[in-house]
Amino acid sequence: MQLETINISKIVNGGYGFAHLATGQVVLVRQVLPGETVIVSIEEKKKNYLFGQVRQIVTRHPARRTPPCPYFGECGGCDLQHGEYVGQLQIKKDVVVDLLSRSNREELRNSLSLLAEPIPAPAEFAYRQRLRLQVEGGGVLGFHRFRSHTLIPIKACLLAGATLNSTLVALRAAPDGRKLTSLASEVELQENPRTGKTVVIFRLPRKPRPAEILAAERFARESDTVERVFFAGEQYSLMGPYGDAEGTVAGNVLGIHYPAVAGLPEDLELHWEAGGFCQVNLGQNRALIETVLDFCQVEKGRSVLDLYCGMGNFAIPLALLGAEVLGIEGQGSAIRMAKNNAARAGLAHARFQQSPIHTACSELLARGARFDCVVIDPPRQGAPDLAGQLAALTGERLVYISCDPATLCRDLADLIEHGFSIRKIQPIDMFPQTHHIETVVLLEK
Repeated sequence: MQLETINISKIVNGGYGFAHLATGQVVLVRQVLPGETVIVSIEEKKKNYLFGQVRQIVTRHPARRTPPCPYFGECGGCDLQHGEYVGQLQIKKDVVVDLLSRSNREELRNSLSLLAEPIPAPAEFAYRQRLRLQVEGGGVLGFHRFRSHTLIPIKACLLAGATLNSTLVALRAAPDGRKLTSLASEVELQENPRTGKTVVIFRLPRKPRPAEILAAERFARESDTVERVFFAGEQYSLMGPYGDAEGTVAGNVLGIHYPAVAGLPEDLELHWEAGGFCQVNLGQNRALIETVLDFCQVEKGRSVLDLYCGMGNFAIPLALLGAEVLGIEGQGSAIRMAKNNAARAGLAHARFQQSPIHTACSELLARGARFDCVVIDPPRQGAPDLAGQLAALTGERLVYISCDPATLCRDLADLIEHGFSIRKIQPIDMFPQTHHIETVVLLEK
């Protein structure tokens, strides 16, 4: 075993500690903090860097703490839990600083002065509304080890709220819960904020049999925390709901009430389909919506294009402020719910269409469309090869919401090349205890 003593100079994107050997080789190490001196074993050699594993901490960072989760270091989820929360926020800001400062574009390097302090989450634990668990060994539930398919069994997750963890207990304790889990490859839990109960989705390789549907109905009926059960698979559509005998909830719809978002009606409520996408940190989603609204600065009658609009997380609030909104999304269930949300809010000036984003942008340009403001919230891979279309579609402002700082910096460089200038950069911590950071950027033509 090759052991090396290294000094961690910084934490880089992905949550890795960055260090150099005496030879100049780069070493990446997890579960360290900036400024620490550690002894590592070299576990893997790549062309341009090495992966190390901590064997001993020689000099500790003052913000290092004992991780409260018993699965830390085994489960691949939380990679900053060994640091106090204030320190986590600084690490996340420094990751964005590091990527901006190393850009080939001078405009990106000069934008560091525009970078605001990250908005902290309302809670650093128990914030997740959704968990997706893997299943092995005839019903063992857990998460994968980091960069591995090895399952780490868990009894509870500290990032999940009490309702989801109570449902985890029920899945192991109830005979029907154990039976259905043993048949599944994944089990997804979603808390329904409207009811405070859990929707359970069992992912099966085949359609459920009648006896399994009866088991799902019993499990939901007899559990204090489960309101509905669904089945999902690659070869068939979502099946359910099962267990809502009283008809107290609406089919496969979940919803969240947002009474605290500035400038919006007190009765704002957004719905999404079970299994569909919504922000997992619903408490912090308020700050995300408020930041986007502030950056858009819409007035009544102004036009807004919302790309990757989902179920209308930004489009509905923007329309409620008077904007003429067109939302585009590739996922059919999200568009169904966006239309539903607009109809419930009485928004005739919020339109939605299902389409691949690049295709839709090309079609809009062919019609000569142009929007006062464009909002884009792409997946982790960002929006490659879209900068030219965005420049042609945007009249004044572009608001880019990113969940990956690396692809954000790549796309910002492309957007600058096409005539945009950066005006504001606001990190928002949607995922405490992890290296992930959401960043909202305001660009102007």
